[in-house]
Amino acid sequence: MSVATKVLVVDAGNTSIKFTAFEDESVLWVHRGDHCPTDNGFVPDVIYFASVRSKEQSALMHADIQAEYPNSRWMTLTSQATACGVHNAYFEPERLGVDRWLGVIAAHHIEGGGVVVVDAGTAIKVDVVDKAGVHLGGYITPGLAMMEESLLVNTARIRYDSNEVVVGEGLPNSTARAVTEGCYEMALGFLERIYQQYKEYKWIATGGDAESLLKRLGVPVERQPNLVAIGAKLVGDEQLRGNK
Repeated sequence: MSVATKVLVVDAGNTSIKFTAFEDESVLWVHRGDHCPTDNGFVPDVIYFASVRSKEQSALMHADIQAEYPNSRWMTLTSQATACGVHNAYFEPERLGVDRWLGVIAAHHIEGGGVVVVDAGTAIKVDVVDKAGVHLGGYITPGLAMMEESLLVNTARIRYDSNEVVVGEGLPNSTARAVTEGCYEMALGFLERIYQQYKEYKWIATGGDAESLLKRLGVPVERQPNLVAIGAKLVGDEQLRGNK
């Protein structure tokens, strides 16, 4: 049971900010953007803030959001050695990205057993946690868009327009297909190698590209778009209980 009736989770990723409003254990709404919507009558009892941005950027966000909700309690979440029954694999726990940490915690509580967490957005992040709640570690690779961008930035003659990106059969026969489908195959190969090692584990996915990649591989997967927010809710509530 929640220790605060109304909770706002702020998940500040590398390229976007996601605001998730909870009432007790239910998600009321989700918003992506630079600013939290304040015209819907929702006033949180507590704000759980998880950011992978710089200290300076995070501090500015804190000030802006807190100004909108001056009476709401504020809690900044960071990666820890243990939380909510999950043990961090890192020797320096705070160096594990908080988004990965919260995703691992949420996945363990949702699935209950050994689970592979795939978060495919700006980067493709994969983490593994066993049935005892021990985080075994994970990987970070460039996401599909980042892979494509790296080719465009670092080469002189790989160029194409967005209207040239079309689905075709067989080996790519245009620069657009060569790049987009090549990056896709790179990501598929990476995920397939992990699947061969952890076939017996359950798989849970979040991020815009995760579902399409895993569907292509035929991996049974549960889609959970609010994975990080759920993890933040679990960790924040645990800390609130501990502080009472």
